[in-house]
Amino acid sequence: MQHIIQKWLSLQCSMISGATKAVVVTGDSDTGLYAKAALWPLNSADSPPLISATEAVTSEKRCVVRKRDITVDETGDPLDILACPLFSEGRLIGAVAVEMFSRPQAQQKTAMLQLQGGATWLEAMIQQQASTAKEQLVAVMELVAASLEHNNFKSAATDVVTDLATRYSCDRVSIGFLNGRNLQVDAVSHSAQFDHRSNLIRDIILCMHEAIDQENTIVYPAITNDHILVTRAHTSLAKEYGAGTVCTIPLTSKGKISGALMLERSLDEPFDQQTVQECRQIASLIGPVLEIRSRDDRVFARKAADSFQSWTSRIFGPKNLAIKCVAIFFALMLVILSLTTSVYRVSSTASMEARVQQAVVAPQNGFIADASVRAGDIVQKGELLCTLKDKDLRLEYQKWFSQREQLRKEHRVSLASHERAKVNIIKAQIAQAEAQLNLVEEQLLRTKLIAPFDGIVVSGDLSQSLGSPVERGQVLFEIAPLEDYRVIVEVDERDIREIDIGQQGHIVLSGMPDKPFPLVVEKITPISTTEAGRNYFRVEAGMEIKSDLFRPGMEGVAKIQVDRRKNIWIWTHGLVDWVRLFFWRWNF
Repeated sequence: MQHIIQKWLSLQCSMISGATKAVVVTGDSDTGLYAKAALWPLNSADSPPLISATEAVTSEKRCVVRKRDITVDETGDPLDILACPLFSEGRLIGAVAVEMFSRPQAQQKTAMLQLQGGATWLEAMIQQQASTAKEQLVAVMELVAASLEHNNFKSAATDVVTDLATRYSCDRVSIGFLNGRNLQVDAVSHSAQFDHRSNLIRDIILCMHEAIDQENTIVYPAITNDHILVTRAHTSLAKEYGAGTVCTIPLTSKGKISGALMLERSLDEPFDQQTVQECRQIASLIGPVLEIRSRDDRVFARKAADSFQSWTSRIFGPKNLAIKCVAIFFALMLVILSLTTSVYRVSSTASMEARVQQAVVAPQNGFIADASVRAGDIVQKGELLCTLKDKDLRLEYQKWFSQREQLRKEHRVSLASHERAKVNIIKAQIAQAEAQLNLVEEQLLRTKLIAPFDGIVVSGDLSQSLGSPVERGQVLFEIAPLEDYRVIVEVDERDIREIDIGQQGHIVLSGMPDKPFPLVVEKITPISTTEAGRNYFRVEAGMEIKSDLFRPGMEGVAKIQVDRRKNIWIWTHGLVDWVRLFFWRWNF
């Protein structure tokens, strides 16, 4: 469009007598931004008075005539500026301003009328170009829609070439895409089926190869002699099958040629430059779309092969330095892992627990009177843990004590009266009362619960349960020794075959992640446990060192050393085992 405006401005200035400079600006009235579209003479410098005149026209939307006080050095004549607006469908689209030698008012009016008439012609040309561009855009969008609305590539390609043949009055339109180095004709207009081995299709492929190899659009017979191209296959096709004119356009996708589009017309309707340009624009849009549809319709094996070929070409082909560096790095890592060895260790979650743990239970029914310790407290052997209320027991003791004293008095009286039978009976009753007193005394001693050994209270907190009833045998506290611990390692069922008694390892506790502690496997429980969706075996290990920092219930990660193995096996054996199980499950 800019070329047309430049030609019009040159013609207009040649028709206006005394014109020295001219400028055309175009833009959008909604935004108010206008830019220079053409300048006459072509290489002349910008003229601020002309730009000022165009600004006045775009703001006032009417013709402007300005007289200038300066004169031209060669002639001494003063200069005038004529400017008029440009409209399209009632909207201001720009302005034209012409600087000329000062003329009488009549001649100046004639020049203005001539400029307005030329502006009317330019407005019509701009409107026609806009309409043509809009129609072309609609055509391209319809072709793109046709290439997308079908379920498979063959139908989409056939619909597109048939639509092109109808729009541009072509006898035949063919399209083909490269498959590696080979080119295949995928669709021919007005033909749902065609023989790929026919001579016509082979000649069409030769013509497409001719355009692809030269990476240029070939029109036979040539429209211009600007480019010298080889057209041997096109000439043969035209003579053999009576094709008057042939136009072959290479298709590109991602900067690479992916195929070709060939249009054939009769000799009495040859291709012109505008038609070829339109077809190239259409090909540049529908080519990538159809190429994507073609790749999507491939079978899975072909897609995998092409993907593998693409990656290998990136690795072994030119460019892609970053991908090559990454590939070399992984190759070196694979070699290093295959040649070097390391200590293979089975890693799993682990927790610490006391080797011995004793429960302190309620010796009898009663009520809690006092609680001296709670879970987490360290206690010494014989230290009071809690007491039970003994009021009822003391009353019971007083009852039997009084009864025993009364029986002793009766015993003395019976002895004095020489009542032998009664004496024996009272003696038995006194023995019974003393037995009851001994029992109550023992129960009173049991109201005070003491620690059986030095250790830590693992569980039990009665400070919030004072006065609550307890039953005989109820667990009140659990106490564990301070220095005798074992580690329980939850080894996954896939790794249990590697574990054996006597193996050494280390554990890192969550509370002390900076210090590993040595351990030795002592026992393997032969029964698996299911938890959180996985099966594991309990492996007991003993701690080789003792620390005051250990507490029951601490958790961490334990690693048990097995032996030295290849690093590649250590890194991949889990995946290999999973693949073996997968194939076994599906009977491969």
